[in-house]
Amino acid sequence: MEGVVQISFSNFVLGDAAQYKFSAPVELRTLVDDELFVELIQTEGFQRLSSVRFLGGIDYLLVRSPNGSPGAVRYTRLQHSLGVARLALMYSSKFELSTSERHLIVAAALLHDIGHAPLSHSIEPVLRERFSIDHHDATRAIICGHEQIGRAVYKTLRKHSVDVDRLVLLIGGKDPAFHSFFSGPINFDTIEGILRTRAFGKAPPAFPPDIVVDAAINRSSSIDQEIVDQFWSYKDQAYRHVINSSFGILADRVCQAFARLHFDNLSASDYFTTEDILFRKLPGLRQLLTSPNFISEAKNYLPDTIEYTGRRFLVDRTADFTSRNDFARYIQTRESMTLPLRELGNDYDL
Repeated sequence: MEGVVQISFSNFVLGDAAQYKFSAPVELRTLVDDELFVELIQTEGFQRLSSVRFLGGIDYLLVRSPNGSPGAVRYTRLQHSLGVARLALMYSSKFELSTSERHLIVAAALLHDIGHAPLSHSIEPVLRERFSIDHHDATRAIICGHEQIGRAVYKTLRKHSVDVDRLVLLIGGKDPAFHSFFSGPINFDTIEGILRTRAFGKAPPAFPPDIVVDAAINRSSSIDQEIVDQFWSYKDQAYRHVINSSFGILADRVCQAFARLHFDNLSASDYFTTEDILFRKLPGLRQLLTSPNFISEAKNYLPDTIEYTGRRFLVDRTADFTSRNDFARYIQTRESMTLPLRELGNDYDL
């Protein structure tokens, strides 16, 4: 496509990334003044996310023995959700939103992942084909109180007069309000999630999520443009080197293979449980994901060639940054790809 370029990695860093802690992106005392947020965080539905790894099976493969040191931390959907809430709070403060609007966007940020299953996207395809449910359906069911684990969430939202119907639309990306930070490609969720993914491994430090949000709001200088463009290149790198990498594909497919092997152990209610419980229903999976011989052992459960959809994230520099037509500037492409397992060695060293 003419005018579309891939931004090469640079050492461009703005701000102190150390100020943002992915393990604790929000100090809870900053939310104490608003009962809604504190009460939502304390619900069983939200707390369950502390037992759902951020990248599903990939987290176990990347970090076999978490010990809290740099590069040896497994992140959770709860930590990510708090990070997204931090960005929504930042936005609401900058624009001096009313209490009702602040409640709406911060609740959306906190609850946007509340429907993720244990092992998240790694196992969702099997649960969808087995029980006709995905994380979008599960999120709506929890927020609307249709599942037992969501009753306290729904009651809390109603207690504080949050418009539940609009909340569901906002989380689903169907409401373009708030500068499209829930519906556009440059959104709170993606910003926090991609920079969190980048925190794995040995990638050089990036700017913290707050800086990207601020640049995407302002759009008043070439620096703002460079920051957001560079963020989009980080997303491309995260997919190429982590999510759609050979080990990322293998981790996901192994989780799905184990789920199919143990179909009879699973039920629709497993969508709303924890990874410890799920691992007990899929015996041997945790041990395989954390095995130093992962590749050679994984081949026993997978076909010789894996087909998957590769995704790239490119910037069309001919599209105007200041017009906020982000779907024109920040492009996603999809391509059918194959991963021949015979070409992968048996030695696996992250």
